[in-house]
Amino acid sequence: ARVSGFFQEALVALSLDSFVKVEVTPADPKFGDYQCNNAMAVFKLQKKGDDGPARWKAPRDVAMAIKDALPAESSDMLEEVNVAPQGFITVKLRRAWIEDEVRRMYHEGIHFQANPRQRVVIDFSSPNIAKEMHVGHLRSTILGDTAASLLTKLGHDVVRLNHVGDWGTQFGMLLEYMRRQEGVQDGDDVGIRDLQTFYRASKKCFDDDADFKKAAQSNVVALQSGQAWARESWQKICQASRAEFQVIYDRLGVEGLEERGESFYNSMLPSVVAQLEEGGLVQEDGGAKCIFTKASQAPLIVQKADGGYGYDSTDCAAVLHRLTEEKADRIIYTIDNGQESHMRMVFEVAERAGWLKGKRLDFMGFGLVQGEDGKKLKTRSGDVVRLKELLDEAATRAEAELRKRAEGRETPATEDPDRDARLRANAEQIGVAAVKYFDLRQNRNSDYRCSFDAMLDPKGNTAVYVLYAYARMSAILGKAKVDASALDTSALSLEDPTERALALRLARLPETLALVEDDLLPSRLIDYVYALAGEFTAFYTACPVVGSPNEASRLLLCEATRRTLDECLAILGIRPLDRL
Repeated sequence: ARVSGFFQEALVALSLDSFVKVEVTPADPKFGDYQCNNAMAVFKLQKKGDDGPARWKAPRDVAMAIKDALPAESSDMLEEVNVAPQGFITVKLRRAWIEDEVRRMYHEGIHFQANPRQRVVIDFSSPNIAKEMHVGHLRSTILGDTAASLLTKLGHDVVRLNHVGDWGTQFGMLLEYMRRQEGVQDGDDVGIRDLQTFYRASKKCFDDDADFKKAAQSNVVALQSGQAWARESWQKICQASRAEFQVIYDRLGVEGLEERGESFYNSMLPSVVAQLEEGGLVQEDGGAKCIFTKASQAPLIVQKADGGYGYDSTDCAAVLHRLTEEKADRIIYTIDNGQESHMRMVFEVAERAGWLKGKRLDFMGFGLVQGEDGKKLKTRSGDVVRLKELLDEAATRAEAELRKRAEGRETPATEDPDRDARLRANAEQIGVAAVKYFDLRQNRNSDYRCSFDAMLDPKGNTAVYVLYAYARMSAILGKAKVDASALDTSALSLEDPTERALALRLARLPETLALVEDDLLPSRLIDYVYALAGEFTAFYTACPVVGSPNEASRLLLCEATRRTLDECLAILGIRPLDRL
């Protein structure tokens, strides 16, 4: 950010800031640390103009002018500023400045606070009541939780909402089926697997039996009107589902997720539709109240012809409530790409209705999880893969690998009775980390193929590789037998090229977090973590630490790296291990 600031000042000094936005990116290490790319764009804009003679004859001339206009204080941070014939400006940071950054990070941790601080609502996970969480819920849950953790780390006031599917015709069917089954009329002692079985059976009855269908529709009315028996049974169904959802959330380390399902907005729907009608947005079409938008040829149906409401009206009510009652400055919807058109319609309605008032709505979409054959991930029987099964498989494979590595070098189980329990716990931790890391590694907008072999590869861009790097850092500090919280920061001296490269990577974390804060692409943070682990491995290979003349300096670099990696993994929802 500071390098960009220097170049911004130069553009202002040349009266170019109104024509181009400053563009500074990391440079090829062969040429420098950062690169300013504005000269070519300025030169092209000049050629298009016809208001007198050109100020510059070539992009290099523009670059030289920008270089000469850099503020004097930039020399405290920049050791070199070079201009290439094509007009690119590369800069190299002073070693002393990088060393000061590492010292500051050691003392203060991640030093990046968003300005302004905002209240941010993130809608993610959103499973359906009475159904098990499946692999389709993986990405929403992990992506949304990571975005929430990042924004919280940056100082925003984050509200994590779980917009569960807990309302609608399916509950009328389920209630009716359970009423007809001896022993389950009241929903007592019913697990989610039972509910899923009941749901499938009730759907068949609804389609095949006219009397059942009529009774189910009557149950929906009873539920919506608040009849005690219907509400009580519905609550038990919801509670059974919540208990099972929580097991998954606990395994994934998801915390602070507040359930606010479709039913929460039910009482608001008539007034929301009335407000939209008063704003002139609603048109009647076939007896239904609709809003036509530019986002889709199909309309949003805010009230059905029979007077009922669907998720179109619920989503409109939800965005209004989040803007007005939650006082959100920004709302992020973590939903699969198949729902983008629908959500863009809702966003447009919110804007046209005057609800936004400068607030920001983001669609954080994502692609599908596929099998290794490139098709939708399913079981051999053709059913969707349950999320529990996916996590179990990852943990099982991680355990097998840990046991293989432990052969011949671990204390016999007879002498270490806790070994097996510890190994299983580590396998669960590594397996879950592998699933999360592999998912977050992908560009969220793309589909990806789920491969356990790729997830658990210790040599690739995986959680396993990063966790081993973290464990190595911890081992070095343990071997040195020093107090990692009281290291001598004045001893830091970045003499080897690998030391400088690692320290520079540490200093680049704030700019990475700023990018993810804006574009909501957690894969950028994964790339940073992988690069950090790689830079550490190169440093560790080239530079002896414990017992070397530079031990104090290198221990400080190890600890600053360990802390930074720990912070990044916390944002990603991954718990590291000090020993593997």
